[in-house]
Amino acid sequence: MRIRRNQEIEEIAQSRLAELQRLLGRPLSPPIPIDLIAEQVLGLDFLWEPINELPGEKIFGGLIAKKRLIILNENRRELFGEKPGLERSTKGHEMGHWDLFIDKGSLDHPTLFNVDGDGPFAFRSSPAGDVAIIKMLDRDAEGRELLRKIQSRADEPDEARAVNRYAAALSMPADMIRADALKIDRTQWPNLYRLAEKYEVTISALRVRLEQLGLLYVDEHGKLYESRDAASGQQMLGF
Repeated sequence: MRIRRNQEIEEIAQSRLAELQRLLGRPLSPPIPIDLIAEQVLGLDFLWEPINELPGEKIFGGLIAKKRLIILNENRRELFGEKPGLERSTKGHEMGHWDLFIDKGSLDHPTLFNVDGDGPFAFRSSPAGDVAIIKMLDRDAEGRELLRKIQSRADEPDEARAVNRYAAALSMPADMIRADALKIDRTQWPNLYRLAEKYEVTISALRVRLEQLGLLYVDEHGKLYESRDAASGQQMLGF
C-alpha cells in the first residue's frame, strides 16, 4: 500500500476542494459541504446500515469500494446525534480510504485493504455487503489518547493517520482555518468550541488540526498555548 506523506495528503484534499468550488461556481466557506465532495467530486454515495461489531469494538462507518458506498453504522446513530461533528468526521475518513488508497482499476481484487491481524483495516458485515472499516482505538481513555497522537503525528506512513489527516484537511482547509484561528484567543476553550461549531467538527478534531498547523499546543496539565514556541517561551520566563 502506497505511503502518503502529509504534504501530499494536504494537496490532494485541496484539489478536491478546488474542484467542488469550480462545480459550485462560488468560494467555499465553513462548514465545508463534505457530502457534496463525496457525491459530486468523488462519485460516492452514503447509506445507513447496521455494521456488525465484535465485542469491545465501536465502528462508526466503513467503505464498500465496489459499490462506491460509504456505510454509516445505524447502530451508532444515537451517538452521532450526541456528538456534533462525528458524522462529518466519519464521512471524511471513509472518503480518505477511497481517495488515498483504493486502486480504482482493481476494485474486484480481493485484498484492497490489509484485513484484521495487526493492520489498521478490517472487514465487518452489513446488509449491503462486507464493509472495510478502520479500527477505532476508543475503548478506553488510553486508547483515545493514542488515537489523538497518531492523528497529529508528523509524516508517519500509516493508513489510519493518512485518512484522519485527509478528513481534517477537507473539513478544515489549512488557509481557511488558519485565518479564522488567528482572529481569536486560542488560549481560551470557549473560543475553540465556537470555532469547532463554525466548522461543524468535534473539539478534539479541531484541537488536532490546530496542532498539526502549529496553531495550538496543550501541555500535560491541559493548559492552552497559541503554539509550542509560545509554551516554551513562557516556561523559560517562569510563567
